[in-house]
Amino acid sequence: MKKSDDAIRFKPAKRLECFVISRDGVYAVSQSGTGSAISRDGVYTANQSVTGTAADSTALIKEAQALRFRVFAKEMGAKLKTESEGLDYDEVDSYCDHLVVYDNLNKKIVGYTRLLNQDQAERLGRFYSQSEFNLDQILTLPGRFLEIGRTCVDPDYRGGAVLTTLWSALVQYALEGQFNYLLGCASITPGPSGFAVDAIYRNIEAKNIAPSSLQVTPSVPVPKELRCNRDESGIPPLLKAYFRFGAVVCGEPCWDEDFNCIDLFVLLPLDQLQERYSKHYMRDYIARDGVYAASQSGTGAAIAKDGVYVASQSETGATITRDDIYAVSVQEAKAA
Repeated sequence: MKKSDDAIRFKPAKRLECFVISRDGVYAVSQSGTGSAISRDGVYTANQSVTGTAADSTALIKEAQALRFRVFAKEMGAKLKTESEGLDYDEVDSYCDHLVVYDNLNKKIVGYTRLLNQDQAERLGRFYSQSEFNLDQILTLPGRFLEIGRTCVDPDYRGGAVLTTLWSALVQYALEGQFNYLLGCASITPGPSGFAVDAIYRNIEAKNIAPSSLQVTPSVPVPKELRCNRDESGIPPLLKAYFRFGAVVCGEPCWDEDFNCIDLFVLLPLDQLQERYSKHYMRDYIARDGVYAASQSGTGAAIAKDGVYVASQSETGATITRDDIYAVSVQEAKAA
């Protein structure tokens, strides 16, 4: 994935990059303007400017799991079986790709989301969301699914830039993988009096409520004694971002006792992204026919139909081998 430097504006003091850490132990860097990762089926290979190793990937994943632990256990009060390690992880992690936002100035991961595509879910035997909801009606939809989860941002970095960077990379990942739907659980923590389920649904616009044909059933409905009428929490920023993209909530929430939250099942058809947000987030992407990556900043790249050659308009394109293992820049090729 690649974005032009002016696609996302943030303070010069921080340089944010996105890494996709894949299940095969290599990672790809984006957002720095140094080239993009090419994949076979969503398993990204190392960008030509970065040497990714299994050790690097393991360290980055553990750092991301430590961020997850700080947010979900320390901040939200989740009760995790891995608490003694100071990490949040489960059996799903080893099947996933991991998308992280990295602060190069302070050398730390500041944002994260977990990506489980349809092929990975088949190997695992399920989507994570299926542990909380009956998705029978959802999974009959034609097309490819990409599940996102465990999304979190370092408390010191909340306020826009990290979440914008994360979403930009996520949307590009989904488009390059030719997925048709994003799905996942959006968590809402309780207020002092409990969960304002009814108030939350009153605050959701009708256009963001799924039709009856796409309703899901929670495995554990929110207990009556945990429900309250006063909305003390409001709609969290992440869920608001889902709604701005055009996502819909599919039915009643599930009570997640371990994470001390309620989860709403959210479905986002990618072809329904609102026009103004597609312009904002999708400045560079590979078209579904694999032929052209359009960049509004004038740095788009033409992709050959056989996937062999990437020629950027700025003369910094890359030659990609047919097995998609490595990329060599045109400038390096000329020098050779």
